[in-house]
Amino acid sequence: MADVIHLSDGSDHTVIEMRDMLDLVDAYMGDDARSWLVQSMTEKDDLGEYVADLENEVKGLREHYREVMRQLRDESEKIAGLIREKNIDRKTLSTAAGRIGSITWRESNV
Repeated sequence: MADVIHLSDGSDHTVIEMRDMLDLVDAYMGDDARSWLVQSMTEKDDLGEYVADLENEVKGLREHYREVMRQLRDESEKIAGLIREKNIDRKTLSTAAGRIGSITWRESNV
């Protein structure tokens, strides 16, 4: 779709694509303005890629967090079950507590 740009000198120009706008900037503002505009557009494209990468990283961290929480819940449920027993199996209880310690140590030292 074409747009009509009205300049302060009274002239009207049709802009169909970015090249048309860049030509106007070059003609009325000079090479420096055109270079700045092109660089600014490139930086915004790079910024979009950066944001997409961050969103993917956050998604991965959320999945990792859920898995760690699942592991901790499983081990704590084992401990709760062992504590309810009439005769406590200290070795199994110690193993489950050790797993929780290992998980928390691993996550705090990543």
